[in-house]
Amino acid sequence: MYVGRDFPPADPVEGRTYTLDFVNDIASGDTIVEAVWYCTVADDSDGADENSADHVALPATYEGTKTLQFVSGLVDGVKYILKAVVGTQAGETVSLYSHVPCEAPQ
Repeated sequence: MYVGRDFPPADPVEGRTYTLDFVNDIASGDTIVEAVWYCTVADDSDGADENSADHVALPATYEGTKTLQFVSGLVDGVKYILKAVVGTQAGETVSLYSHVPCEAPQ
């Protein structure tokens, strides 16, 4: 499910930690026990990146209803989808995604 807002634009030289909070998507009191993030190129991107999956190189972390992922090496002019799939203590599997455009400073 789309979170309803995009992440701020990333600079191609940056490495940044992104956070998605599942507080509204899992049952009250439930917590995340595993998380996997994916990086793909959005269908409406002006640019291309054949190696988009490589930008998520480290394992995700999680605590409570939030998961965090370090992402680096994004390509200028590409609009990405960052998607997290989490498993919960109650046995649910839920996903959220948002977009992050990569733009070099002018």
